[in-house]
Amino acid sequence: METQLIFLRSLETKDAEKIHKWHNSPELYTSLLNPFRWVSLAVVEDWLCNKQSYLSNEINLAICLTSDLQHIGNIYLRNIDWTSRNGELNIFIGEPEERSKGYGKAAINLLLNYAFQNLGLLRVYLYVMASNIPAIKTYEKCGFITEGKLSRHIFKDGKFQDVLVMGNCVDNI
Repeated sequence: METQLIFLRSLETKDAEKIHKWHNSPELYTSLLNPFRWVSLAVVEDWLCNKQSYLSNEINLAICLTSDLQHIGNIYLRNIDWTSRNGELNIFIGEPEERSKGYGKAAINLLLNYAFQNLGLLRVYLYVMASNIPAIKTYEKCGFITEGKLSRHIFKDGKFQDVLVMGNCVDNI
């Protein structure tokens, strides 16, 4: 089973240096919605300290390889709305050599299973740049469908770009 390639765990203080490295990689941000900004280690440590605390509306996890326990990326379930039973998925594989190996798909499926089976959510949604075809294909393989398009929603690389809204409902897994 593909999910055995990876496991998810809570973010730890020891993850700060690796997360700092990823957040200072302009190349990573070419596929993410947020603009690239240099971030100090102190800012990452403060962010991590906050994200390690119990937050009722978000879950922040490390994606790790089962084979050697290497932390290769992060996956988040944020903006959890307990009344409407939905939450927003965010993911990135920070280690460039670990991309396009199915780890993102495995992590998404693990998180969806947890969200639907353990948390009782009915829908998980995400935002993705319309130009990020590899991510869109991965999301579709995990049961997400395109629900809409936000035209010229973000400004990246000197131009406005479209963003897709994708969703996955408990009935799709």
